[in-house]
Amino acid sequence: MKDATKVAGFKTWQKMGRKLKKGAKGIQIIYPIKRKYTTKIDGQNSLLDSENEKQEEKIVEYLTYRLTYVFDVSQTFGNPMPLEDKRLNSNNMIEFFEFLKSYSPYPIIEENLGNAQGYWNPKNKQIALKKSLSIDDKASVLLHELTHALYDDFNYAEGRNLSETFVESVAFIVADYFGLNTSMCSFNYITSWAKGDIKVILELGDKIQKTANSFIKSLEDEFTNNNIRIA
Repeated sequence: MKDATKVAGFKTWQKMGRKLKKGAKGIQIIYPIKRKYTTKIDGQNSLLDSENEKQEEKIVEYLTYRLTYVFDVSQTFGNPMPLEDKRLNSNNMIEFFEFLKSYSPYPIIEENLGNAQGYWNPKNKQIALKKSLSIDDKASVLLHELTHALYDDFNYAEGRNLSETFVESVAFIVADYFGLNTSMCSFNYITSWAKGDIKVILELGDKIQKTANSFIKSLEDEFTNNNIRIA
């Protein structure tokens, strides 16, 4: 199933409150199974009494494999996926958020945006954030919009999916480096814009990493130049 994006076994989907669609055909995979056994090996009581040997037990772990079936999320229905429409809803990175606002070369406004979390306006050269977001969500969105403003060189009209995949990937790496875990919202965002095609992310990999490194260095230089310390 070339278009599969998120797969799990029948029982796992059940635990998540999702059911298989009628006629869903399983995707066969080779599944590793951890096994172990206990064996006895020769040992010694002490270095001084090498002749007084005893047998010690050792646990040996190994893998066996069997065929099993999984199903893609597109073959299921029911409760929302854990990564869908998730926000951080926490306020742990206040100092980091304030630093990002001071770092931004562009004005930042907070307003009621409806379903949007934020946006970068290249015409007016300003960034908007959704006013009702938590501090950590604002920091995450601000990193995303700053990446658009500072590093995004894609033609947005023609390659919006590449632009958004690239920008959120960079923002995730930078956020993670500074202790802000955005995986619960970033991963679903990235895979949705990549259209489930992992090749898109792989092809952008070098560009993503180099840009993230450059962004991190720029932020750290700002820390150093202004004697800023983020707890």
